[in-house]
Amino acid sequence: MEVLVAYTFAHDSAARAAAGRARVQAYYGAEHHGYDGAAVGLHQWGRREEHDAGDVRLAGVRAILAQDRLELFTDAIGVCRLFELQLPDGCVWTNRPVAALLFAGVPAVASSRGWTFAAGCGWFMDDSTPYDGVLAVPAATHIVADGHRQQRTTNPYTLEVRAAVPQDVVAEPYVKPEPVELIKRALSWHRYAEGLQPASSLFDRPLGSEPVGEVAHGYFYPRDVAELDALPLPAKLRAFSNHLQIRLIPDAGPTQAARVAVTEQIDRVLQEAVDLGIEDATMLDYFYVVEPLRRGAAPFTPVRRNLASAADRDLIEPLLADVEGFGDLSTLWAASVAGASSATGEATLRQALWRATFDQHLAEVNK
Repeated sequence: MEVLVAYTFAHDSAARAAAGRARVQAYYGAEHHGYDGAAVGLHQWGRREEHDAGDVRLAGVRAILAQDRLELFTDAIGVCRLFELQLPDGCVWTNRPVAALLFAGVPAVASSRGWTFAAGCGWFMDDSTPYDGVLAVPAATHIVADGHRQQRTTNPYTLEVRAAVPQDVVAEPYVKPEPVELIKRALSWHRYAEGLQPASSLFDRPLGSEPVGEVAHGYFYPRDVAELDALPLPAKLRAFSNHLQIRLIPDAGPTQAARVAVTEQIDRVLQEAVDLGIEDATMLDYFYVVEPLRRGAAPFTPVRRNLASAADRDLIEPLLADVEGFGDLSTLWAASVAGASSATGEATLRQALWRATFDQHLAEVNK
């Protein structure tokens, strides 16, 4: 496991960095390399990838130290993520959200905004993450910090599309001779991926994956895309927004607030595409490259394996009684118990369990 932490503190930099290093070391327990300056620093745990003195590349992020100034670069399309935690007198950047909180000495709390998005569409939209205060840095971003100032430049996305035939990516079931204890499995994934792994990890994994690095023209398009593309721009935006809402938001489960949050973000990104001069169906490609909600969780037909078939079913049911972002799940749960639930219903229950077990993960982080 590789962990990158970069920071800028305006006051008490050395003491705060030493305390932060100790907390991160205790949690991850990996080999450490690092540098602390007067106001900025850069630390790395795990496999070392240092190219030149003060020039580190890890998990697609490049960090440079020069003259007690820190520079950070994210990749062009955001395949590799960088997260930041803004503080009253500084900032921490990292490739793992928990590391930012530990280094800063800030308790880990669930992000209501992030989990509202996740309840609505299964992932964390815009710059949200599972953790309150920790935000995702956009792709193609250059950050410069020296302890007193931060400058940031983010370049707009440039789409390069190729032809592709729409297709379903089907997942195989996770097969074991005995039922799976899903609460333990969820906690294991939360420890590993810090809440960022999709809830589909509980039962199944996709056989294929969404195109990464380039966008497949037509991969996510509706069947009547030609007719929709011929509409006037305002009607086209509404039609494409409706298409994304139907595709991403389950019919049952998420609260109205979660549905509204996802819908507003869909509309915002589509309008952003128009502002950049994208006025045809390619705006759907733009949406999927800007929004990280499907990265690592390619669209697929979920296996209809009932959540209620888990070995710890009696422990799961109480966790689903009151889950942030979800309404009454009793009907979906009853269908799962009866073996009569839909694939979408099972996916919704998985997402709710994913959120419920995240609170247990937070308790572990905050020990």
